[in-house]
Amino acid sequence: MTRDANDQGLLLRNARVLDYFPPDLAGAPAPRVETVDLRLRGERIVERGPDLTARPGEAERDLDGRTVVPGNIDAHHHLYSSLAAGMPPPRVRPRNFQEILTEIWWKLDRALDADAVRMSALAGAWDAVRCGTTLVFDHHSSLTCVGGSLDLVEEGLAAVGLRGCLSYEVTDRGGPGTRDTTLAENARYLEKCRDREDGEVPRFRALAGAHASFTLEDHTLRELADLCDRFETGVHIHLAEGDTDRLICQERGWPDPLERLDGFGLVRPRSVLAHGVDLTPLDLQTVEQRGAWLVHNGRSNMNNGVGRAPVDRFPERSCLGTDGLDGNMWGELRTSFYRGHEGGRGPLNHDTARRLWLGGYRLARELFGEPFGTLDAGAPADLVILAAGQSTPLEPDNWLDLVLFGFHPWDIDAVLVGGRTVWEPGRAAPYDPAACREAARRTWDVMRGL
Repeated sequence: MTRDANDQGLLLRNARVLDYFPPDLAGAPAPRVETVDLRLRGERIVERGPDLTARPGEAERDLDGRTVVPGNIDAHHHLYSSLAAGMPPPRVRPRNFQEILTEIWWKLDRALDADAVRMSALAGAWDAVRCGTTLVFDHHSSLTCVGGSLDLVEEGLAAVGLRGCLSYEVTDRGGPGTRDTTLAENARYLEKCRDREDGEVPRFRALAGAHASFTLEDHTLRELADLCDRFETGVHIHLAEGDTDRLICQERGWPDPLERLDGFGLVRPRSVLAHGVDLTPLDLQTVEQRGAWLVHNGRSNMNNGVGRAPVDRFPERSCLGTDGLDGNMWGELRTSFYRGHEGGRGPLNHDTARRLWLGGYRLARELFGEPFGTLDAGAPADLVILAAGQSTPLEPDNWLDLVLFGFHPWDIDAVLVGGRTVWEPGRAAPYDPAACREAARRTWDVMRGL
């Protein structure tokens, strides 16, 4: 059993360490692989090198060459959908993405009560950590339980031990009263995160949240821009998730989604724009020029049939999310890579896969101000230890191929966040499974009546 670094420290010996952002004296950062010892104390890695000497009271574990990698980052998730598997099907089969929203997902988020919100976050965080994910950018919605809902999501993540950057999906689809309530929830949580001191390494951060351009009136976009200005942050929003966003904007006499958001100053540094399936080359250029982040959610795009995103043309500041399906980032990258080759259309090559994978850590660095993605001294002790049965060796020139093809959730021996073991084989879920199933049944019963 892996002991926590907070109990007088932890010395991991003989670790085969993959470091995505090592210091490079030549100036060109490149992932590094080497066998070293790691000393963990408090929430950080405090020393790294060969043949480190154990200190009094310090726990030791000889990894015997096992692979250790930084914890994975999910840049766009919906933990509120964690209780969706097995939910009642829509009465009429949806014919397009707009009907998928109205007949499935918008019914789910209206059916969630406070207990179901908390249970969804718990169950979703537990799924994520078992896949090696240690930080989640969550985009929440629960229209009949708005006030305090981000605290419930935070509670679920904290109970599992994960970090999170949280936001609430502001929308006008529930009328001005609901809109004002969702704006207030974002403002409340942004202020909470601004004023808190939550440990040696920040556990939680916030963004202003919004659903998508086509569900937001001009007044609401101005309010969101004011909120971003007030807290010096960006917006977490769906953008061009298929052509629905653009077509409905056109029907209402609005500019195309990217142009509209940009006109209100919401395409800015620290903004997280999810999907980007229906963006033009000029749109992509604007995203890059404004310094916003674009998040690819390949499996969700396939599931909803919204089209194939032009990921081979995504800007440098791009990364990966799971959009509520799960927290399996290795699976997300792998499936997107395969999909990029299907039919021979503009394959998602290794360079694009590398950019998307490392982008999640760069985004986390920007929002949290911490060097995520490295396992050098001073970095947060957020890491994944793989089991001893790895069948092929990790070398400096094959790390991406192992991320793409060789690393799997079932290979994980332990996950640490801030030096504490938050998952290892045999650890029980931090919630009552029967109570979670009951929350799901209750949510589904409400959905049937909507």
